[in-house]
Amino acid sequence: MKKYVSLLLALLLVFALAACGETAEPEASEAPDEGSALKEAVGVTIPEFVIYVNGVKVTDADMADYPAYEVQTTTVNSSGTESTDTFVGFSLKDVFEVAGVTEFKTVTAVADDGYEVEVDKDMAMDPTTLIAITKNGEQFKSSPWFAPCSSGTTGDYIKGMVAIALDGAKVDLENLDKGVSENTLPELADKTDKVQFADFSFMVNGVEITNETLKDLHIYKMEVTTVNKKGNESTETYTGYKLSDVLEACGVKDFTKVVVVASDGYEVELSQDFINSDLTLIAIEKDKAVGEGGTVWVAPGMSTSSSDYCKLVVEIVAK
Repeated sequence: MKKYVSLLLALLLVFALAACGETAEPEASEAPDEGSALKEAVGVTIPEFVIYVNGVKVTDADMADYPAYEVQTTTVNSSGTESTDTFVGFSLKDVFEVAGVTEFKTVTAVADDGYEVEVDKDMAMDPTTLIAITKNGEQFKSSPWFAPCSSGTTGDYIKGMVAIALDGAKVDLENLDKGVSENTLPELADKTDKVQFADFSFMVNGVEITNETLKDLHIYKMEVTTVNKKGNESTETYTGYKLSDVLEACGVKDFTKVVVVASDGYEVELSQDFINSDLTLIAIEKDKAVGEGGTVWVAPGMSTSSSDYCKLVVEIVAK
């Protein structure tokens, strides 16, 4: 009898261990958050500051409803020396939201001593790119740091940052309260009945547009100063029709994007800012010269980047 009891107890023990083994099987661990390098900073005292973003004044009071973040970064200087620092501040994405910035290709951060750093849109919009109020626990002395924490290069970080300009616009440090860009928006001069254009031709959604098509539209002239990728400035005068007027005259409505096509097949998609702006011209003349082969220019006058201006345009597609 004792043997049977012992055997029964042994079987029960085996089943119990098996059951324990099943429940003890580990679950798959959760993947870390992509933004794990970005931690919200709690209990941070925000000092007073003023910076200008694309000409718009942004202060500590404007950022009061946005979270402050902490990011640790490791960088290497030009001598190859590595350093690790901790920045606390506001995400540049949130600062742009306050300033109403939507469309751009490059960002230039400018320090109070004139030193500049340019980063592309991807780095600027990375959540870890901060307008930092402290570095390693120490508050800024004059103005915040510009800290693109996804960069491992010390030269991309600057202290005493007072202004941010977009797409190569220049910053006038002596007149920041009047707007950061020396290249203020151009004025449109109505030249209707004062200008006669040579023959031109381009397509809008597959329909040919000529002088006769646009004969009842107002003609405008504007002078713009642009900067190329090498930082060189140039000033040109464009004369033509507002893009919005041209599209309306062609019966184009209910579109969400506009693509400009050049004679060599090169295409550029215009941002919504450019599409909606009265300063975007379909220019028949540039500095009083006509386009090659009757082509035209597309000139978004609100932009200071020469790469946004299109020449040899033969077609406009609104979708």
